[in-house]
Amino acid sequence: MAEIDPISASLSAVEARLRTFFLPAKWDFHVVADPMSIEEFKAIVRRTPCLGLGWRQINPTDQKVGRRFQGTLGLRLTIVVKNPNGPKARFLGDTRGPGLFPSIAGAIALINGLTVPGLGTFSITAGAQAYAEGYGDHEMSIATLDIGSTVSIGDVTGDLAAAPAFLTMLSAFEPWPEGKDRDEPIEVRPTP
Repeated sequence: MAEIDPISASLSAVEARLRTFFLPAKWDFHVVADPMSIEEFKAIVRRTPCLGLGWRQINPTDQKVGRRFQGTLGLRLTIVVKNPNGPKARFLGDTRGPGLFPSIAGAIALINGLTVPGLGTFSITAGAQAYAEGYGDHEMSIATLDIGSTVSIGDVTGDLAAAPAFLTMLSAFEPWPEGKDRDEPIEVRPTP
């Protein structure tokens, strides 16, 4: 059965896989926008090392889609490490922190080839060193990994009928739950 919401399911699956070695006690993790504004970037690097996983796009694989949309889903993983011991330590790692290069290799090893029922197989489609324009931290190194997977969206198999609450989530939520500040982040997905 295909996932009803392959974007959310893909983010969760990739995060779960990364968390097997990028442990929460040492690595911060955020679901982020892609591209990120400098303010968003500053918000995620309050604690490093950190990972930011964002949705990039979904492109149809065939223009004659029919009743079910099939497309290539694109995610981007941003890896941020900091080390005050200079460039070599930032890139290769030392006792003060993980290096950018081993972190990239580890993420690739965990994600490339990951197969999830209902989603397909994830692959790394590109990797690059990055920077945050306007952010002047010289102890920081950044890389991005682009992640792809072919997914389907549609109700050909009756998936929506089996999960009638899915589409109501788009309109049946409370924007500011009782006792929450209007600027505080809220979770709109139902808890399992």
